[in-house]
Amino acid sequence: MVAIFKKIKMLKKLNLAFLIVTVLLACEQQPEMINIDWVFVEGGTFEQGKNQFIVSPKGDTVEGFTSPHRMVEISDFYICKYEITVKQFKAFCKSTGRDMPEPPIENAYGKVVNYQWEDDKPMLATWDEANDFAIWAGGRLPTEAEWEYAAKGGRKSMGFQYSGSNNPAEIGWVGENSDSTFHEVGLLKPNELGIFDMTGNVGEWVYDWYNPSQDSLVNSINPQGPPEGEYKISKGVSWYYNTQDERGKPLKYGIHMPEVRYQSPRDTRNDGFGFRIAKDI
Repeated sequence: MVAIFKKIKMLKKLNLAFLIVTVLLACEQQPEMINIDWVFVEGGTFEQGKNQFIVSPKGDTVEGFTSPHRMVEISDFYICKYEITVKQFKAFCKSTGRDMPEPPIENAYGKVVNYQWEDDKPMLATWDEANDFAIWAGGRLPTEAEWEYAAKGGRKSMGFQYSGSNNPAEIGWVGENSDSTFHEVGLLKPNELGIFDMTGNVGEWVYDWYNPSQDSLVNSINPQGPPEGEYKISKGVSWYYNTQDERGKPLKYGIHMPEVRYQSPRDTRNDGFGFRIAKDI
């Protein structure tokens, strides 16, 4: 009888040990947690692509360099307050077992700079990396229409030409104040919704394909862009471009306006491309 009780006691200890090991292994397998500051964007109807003619600092007039001009209806959604940082992307790589990408060697001027990743600066990601991160974090990339609506302040819009000001240098790192590089997120003024860096610093990938010939076929309610294309769209432009005329006055219709879209191959990685993410309610 004593021997039986000893065996039962030993089995209980083994089961307890097994349970502890199982819990520890499960904890190790949980995804690395990251903090994302979400901003609620109340939906509404707005005029997308309002300014169709962009006057560059060199005096050029660029036609067709903007989102399609139309009235668009957007549902409620969340968008992150800051551009996704290197630190957040490192956590994603650790959780998913992928290698951290190598930083770009050259800057937008073609100058060899040999960047080193800095935790609080925007992650310079390809479109696919940005999309994978968004899904891993429980979100998605914003659509072009959502991004533009949020950049303009949504229902709280005060009608600024840029994202939070008529002077882009107040709210974004641009040619005149960037010292020829991108910067840590969230250092300048936010827009009406409390979102930072939607003008300048780095352009931001959105979900949509670039295919202007099919823009007219896209639904005006929560549009997600054409179903196919060769390039993906980025918004917000980067630190690279100037925003003032020869007299030092902000351009009324400059290339950093929320309407402006850039098209690039989805594997593009340089110091002008970052991203932020969105999620449904």
